[in-house]
Amino acid sequence: MPLRRIGVPDDVAELAAFLLSDRARHVTLQSVAVDGGASL
Repeated sequence: MPLRRIGVPDDVAELAAFLLSDRARHVTLQSVAVDGGASL
């Protein structure tokens, strides 16, 4: 379901922080769309 708002740089920064954290240690070679659900 689209979020109906324009993304902000913090949205991308939060994803980057997650991917760089230990919580994402099992994530490999992914393409993640930070588009608020617009690509559904």
